[in-house]
Amino acid sequence: MGTSSASGPASAWRGHMHRGTAARCATVTAAAGASSSGAAATATVAAPPSAAGASSSAPDWSERFRVRSVPEQFRETRQKVCKEFLAGGLLYLESGEAPARNGSDVFHRHRSHSHFVYVTGCMAPGYGALIDGETGHFTLLAPRLPEEAAYWVGAVPSLEQLQQQYGADRVAYMDELKSLLAAAARGRDVHTLPGAAADKLKGVVPAGCRVTSDILTSTIDRCRATKTDAEVACLYTASVASGAAHMDMWRACRPGLTEFQLEAVFALSSRCRGAPDLGYPVIVGTGPNAAVMHYEAGPAAVEPGHLVLVDAGAEWRCYTADISRTFPASGRFEGAARDLYATVLAAQHRALEVLSAGGGSGVSLQDGDRAARLVLLEGLRGMGLLRPEAASGSGWLEAALEAKVDRTFMPHGVGHHLGLDVHDTSDTGPVPKGALAPGMVVTVEPGAYLIPPLLAKARADPKAAPFINFDLAESLAAAGLGGVRIEDNVLLLDGGKAGAGVSGAGVQGRLFNLTVAAGCAKEMAEVEDVMGEEWRPAEAMSRVVG
Repeated sequence: MGTSSASGPASAWRGHMHRGTAARCATVTAAAGASSSGAAATATVAAPPSAAGASSSAPDWSERFRVRSVPEQFRETRQKVCKEFLAGGLLYLESGEAPARNGSDVFHRHRSHSHFVYVTGCMAPGYGALIDGETGHFTLLAPRLPEEAAYWVGAVPSLEQLQQQYGADRVAYMDELKSLLAAAARGRDVHTLPGAAADKLKGVVPAGCRVTSDILTSTIDRCRATKTDAEVACLYTASVASGAAHMDMWRACRPGLTEFQLEAVFALSSRCRGAPDLGYPVIVGTGPNAAVMHYEAGPAAVEPGHLVLVDAGAEWRCYTADISRTFPASGRFEGAARDLYATVLAAQHRALEVLSAGGGSGVSLQDGDRAARLVLLEGLRGMGLLRPEAASGSGWLEAALEAKVDRTFMPHGVGHHLGLDVHDTSDTGPVPKGALAPGMVVTVEPGAYLIPPLLAKARADPKAAPFINFDLAESLAAAGLGGVRIEDNVLLLDGGKAGAGVSGAGVQGRLFNLTVAAGCAKEMAEVEDVMGEEWRPAEAMSRVVG
């Protein structure tokens, strides 16, 4: 990269410069089949790929969950917030600045605050949004950049271009915030998020106006708990890119490759399919590393006989997929690895069955969690990992749950909210409490792991220890069997009849499984079939868009 000759003040603006914003904010995807960087563009979400049994024809849901233009999509979420926000006054949010990485002018890739994206669709650093909570009037505030920005980091869009791109009622510069507030506040409160934005406002609000940061966060949290159809389209588009990238990893995998190399395949494949960023650091754990819940890819090499656990998702318009798959390095599930995979797959099928039957009618994620754990315990008993003298007779399952035997093998919950954040927000936090509501998107991700510290803890627990065959568990762990996780992303459809008026690949009762609709395989035979295919990186590169 070129060496900057700019001094301190000039180099500072590069930290919040709009690096290729037009490209990042455009709707670029082979999956969606169109661009919506302009104000009027819309696209129909692609039919799911034919892999893994998905239909190649357009499903009934493709029109409902179609990609909208940026102005249309984020106008809807902005109106949702204004309708929910009963306090009145003005709302002010900022995208944030690109965090420094090292030196004076090297920055991490910027990712706007999710609450800001939710009401604007803007993914560039240094921007602000001033919204009248009573009328919905939206002013986008852009950083005023020097002329040399155009040849250091790219063309600077005009205010008119920004207005068209984001559908703002008005676009102004950030240094005009004080005068804008003087004209618009009229003695009303200005609501913002805690942090830098609140501090900035205190110095520019007119006399007689209060700055509050104790209401807006919870309001947007509540709104984000349920998704609009346009948001679902973004999540599906991210799922198409992510699911295909997972399967490209399987095709590319062979003993001797490192976790880093598999991570690189995922990043290449997802970006070539139109997803400009990853939603979170890729988890690639081979062999014993699969037993570390939030392990990140490292230099470990894949060995014959290993299971490789990958938890990875790409973003589209900042909405991320969150897909976990586990596959055999050798291309075939064998022995204890096959049995463990079958156990987790059965647990996921059961959790999905419970959630699909309830849909919008009172079922909770905790219901799915319990159902998965019961199947998990049965499977572990079948593998010999639970002692028959303890795991038998009436009531043994409840006794095992009471002793938390299941949590030795599955220490995490079965799922969480998903959206602009991988552990998305809601009024109850990342994990939904109580009945799931139509419009919620959650993960369903049971797992089973052989985790030496948890096995040691259980051995010392007089309630859990009698259930577990430690000799077998520890020998399998020592042989490199780390664990299995299988994770899909599902939408709770409208209450009422099953399917809620939509049909096609991925619709199961009152659930719409975005991961299945996107064609990401998970049945053992399907995974093995995909692993037998040749990976063609040149073909993947030909899909580069945007």
